Amino acid sequence: MAKRSKFLIALAGLIAGIVVGVSWVTFNQQDYISEDEARAVVTERYGGSVESVSLSDDDRYFIINLKGKSATHSITVDREDSSVDGIKTVAEHKETKKPADDTKEDEQAEKEKKAAAEQEKKKQEEQQAEQDKEPEKPEGNTKLTVEDAVEIAASEVGGVNVYSTWSGNGETREYYILQLVNGEDEGALIDINGITGQVNKVIWLEIDDDYSNIEQLVYEATTYASMYDGRYIEYDDDYFED
Repeated sequence: MAKRSKFLIALAGLIAGIVVGVSWVTFNQQDYISEDEARAVVTERYGGSVESVSLSDDDRYFIINLKGKSATHSITVDREDSSVDGIKTVAEHKETKKPADDTKEDEQAEKEKKAAAEQEKKKQEEQQAEQDKEPEKPEGNTKLTVEDAVEIAASEVGGVNVYSTWSGNGETREYYILQLVNGEDEGALIDINGITGQVNKVIWLEIDDDYSNIEQLVYEATTYASMYDGRYIEYDDDYFED
């Protein structure tokens, strides 16, 4: 009877040991998150990049070093429910400075830019000063040459040019172009605006063959024409002889 009791006690102890062992194994084999899952948890929440992953002493937590823009943090992640149990800063990142050579190049480029701007400004001021010195001209007007005036006279009456002169300066200049029209003695003295090229008057007259008094003839003809408003005028040869 005593032997049977001892046997039952030993059997009960064995069963209890088996139950405790199974319970321990069951506890340690429950569903923990993997390292990859832990990495995903912290990067999705905080961004940055994972530098290292380790386990806590009791294997309950992942300790993850996560590098961000301004600092590196140590994050503790619970392996059972993937919750973050703690976070602390382990390193701060200093702002990256440009190399000395790059800084010098930037400063030189800025100096050159300012110098170019000042030079351009000075050039514009000088150009403006030159423009201020020049007398104002009527917009769109161009001063005619004698050659231009002769062409205008030929277009007006035809013939051959025998004499050209002008009076006045600048905007008051007028050209007087004498054309021999029919090849004998009939001529025309054309009064042309020296700026616009407009034909003011055409004075019909006779021209001596020797042209000895041509300057006097032009003077008298223009003086005579100034007394009349018409554009086409017949010069009276006897007017200045009376």
